[in-house]
Amino acid sequence: MINKKKILFATAHYPPNNTGAAVVMHNLIKGLNRDCIGSVVTYANSASDRLELIDGIEVHKLFRRQHRFPIRVRYFIRRLLSFFELQKMIELIKDNEISHVVCVYPDLEFFYTSMLAAKRTNSKFYPYFHDTMVESLSHKFYRWRSVRIQKTAFELSTKVFVMSEGLQELYLRKYSVNTVPLLHSLNENIDDLQFTISSIENSFFWGGNVYSINRNCVVRLQRYCVRTNMDLSLSAANNMKSLIKQGLDARKVRILPFLSREEYLVMLRSQKALLLAIDWPDESSLHIDELSTIFPTKTIEYLISGRPIIVHCPENYFLAKFFKKFDCGIVLTSRDDVEIQEKLNDYLNDEMRLRLIISNAFKVSKFFDVKNVVKVFNDNVF
Repeated sequence: MINKKKILFATAHYPPNNTGAAVVMHNLIKGLNRDCIGSVVTYANSASDRLELIDGIEVHKLFRRQHRFPIRVRYFIRRLLSFFELQKMIELIKDNEISHVVCVYPDLEFFYTSMLAAKRTNSKFYPYFHDTMVESLSHKFYRWRSVRIQKTAFELSTKVFVMSEGLQELYLRKYSVNTVPLLHSLNENIDDLQFTISSIENSFFWGGNVYSINRNCVVRLQRYCVRTNMDLSLSAANNMKSLIKQGLDARKVRILPFLSREEYLVMLRSQKALLLAIDWPDESSLHIDELSTIFPTKTIEYLISGRPIIVHCPENYFLAKFFKKFDCGIVLTSRDDVEIQEKLNDYLNDEMRLRLIISNAFKVSKFFDVKNVVKVFNDNVF
């Protein structure tokens, strides 16, 4: 007999994986009362990956056998393996007397398997959308499957969590589904952080990959760097060959080595500015509802960096609206190189203005304090 709340977190990405989704879930789970955490299930990182203890919590690794096959066919392999992995998940839920399943998207197959496990064990089901599902897959051949899975998820859910207010607004408007924003949580104490203008490098920084949702914007921002004799520094997630193929000028590109979180935060504070960008709808194959609701996980670390944040995207995107609402960044909603250069020159040479937007960023970052996010979670998972 289950007499208290015990939660299984089903997330395709979890440490040691260092993707945005992995960081989000790790920060949230670390902030919760351990007594309510049953375990975590995630994708195995290799064919030999096994059960692991992370922060004293059991992390079970599924879909190990997919790693015996080339990457290009792994989606189909996961489909074939899903029945067997479902049985493992059901057994785990029963053995650990799980009462609640929090199921994270992105990753359609992992989400679907977890949802079925919750249904077949009569567990309370809480989907947590980090991205749109139907819209983000609208250009894929299996898009109609995502429509069916999303519809079922809404019907089975006790509550639906989303990553941002942008997703909340979209799901209410488009699907008449009420959702709860469960933000990316921040574990650092921001009260001791101070704005400094010493030891600043002549460099803009881009965190994460340059790919189909942002490459055109990043190219435009790099053109500004080239014209002003500034470097564009990028995280180790990138490689030079891919960047050149995306259209960047290799002469002013610097790829940083892999950094620990502490090193990463120190590096952010040394940059002239930090970049966020999402391409215009006519520049990307992704659905406009996906593009317009993206809120990159790296935004949170940027907010506590003490450095100006440059946001380049259309004015009707949630990202632009957020930074304009709280006046915590330099928002570029034009694709014209001359306008971009004029606005950036004006802002970056106005120290009083920079101090204001950096101060506002510190204030906004408190929305993402882990204590506030955990309270939202606990108030809605019952």
